[in-house]
Amino acid sequence: MNLHSAFLSLRRHRLLWLLLAVIVGSWGLFAEVAHELREDRLQPDHGFPFDRPLLDFLHQHEGDGRCLLASQLSALDGPVWLAVYALGALGVWQLMRQRRYRALGFSVGAVGGTMALNLLAKYHFDRLRPDFYHQVCSAPPLQLPDPSFPSGHAMASLALACTLGIVCWPTRWRWVAWGAGLLFALGVAWSRLYLAAHYPSDVLAGWLATGAWVGTLYLVSSRYLGQLRRLWQPVRGKRSYS
Repeated sequence: MNLHSAFLSLRRHRLLWLLLAVIVGSWGLFAEVAHELREDRLQPDHGFPFDRPLLDFLHQHEGDGRCLLASQLSALDGPVWLAVYALGALGVWQLMRQRRYRALGFSVGAVGGTMALNLLAKYHFDRLRPDFYHQVCSAPPLQLPDPSFPSGHAMASLALACTLGIVCWPTRWRWVAWGAGLLFALGVAWSRLYLAAHYPSDVLAGWLATGAWVGTLYLVSSRYLGQLRRLWQPVRGKRSYS
């Protein structure tokens, strides 16, 4: 493939190449973050240079209103997450009613696969949670039993946001869905850091793993897989005759 052909292919299939870049980049960066933290997973003061300073900054700027908001965004049995569960159930019912079974399968696989990936990573790396502060939001910090890396809250909220945005893409609500979903995911990630339940690198790794998994699942369940096969066939044919 010459330079001109490569440019035309890039232009014609730009969304496919963008999706591939997101998938490959996310998997690669997640692997790099996991590799860097693996040796220090039992030492809570170690990790990336930005972990402790960012937590210290949030801890020094606590306020009653922000503490209440962080608690609401973090509580999986609270009103915010209960509303998300209700909207998710409504979305599943709507997909079934419209017989969009491929979208339904993608949604279940995206969210369920993300949480399975989170559990596997947590118990493989077994990283201790932050233990720097005697009080967080005027109360002793919660002693959470499960490992810290990566953040399950961050992964679940981003998986829901990406799933909502992708499923709603053919509709006129696409940008509303993406905007509301990503705002929710950012809020949940902030709440976990504000409550010192996770390191920033836990959230970063969770986002990368989620983007990689959801992107991969979307690739194999959408029309882009057919485009990728058609692009691969000429290259494979040339190699077989070389």
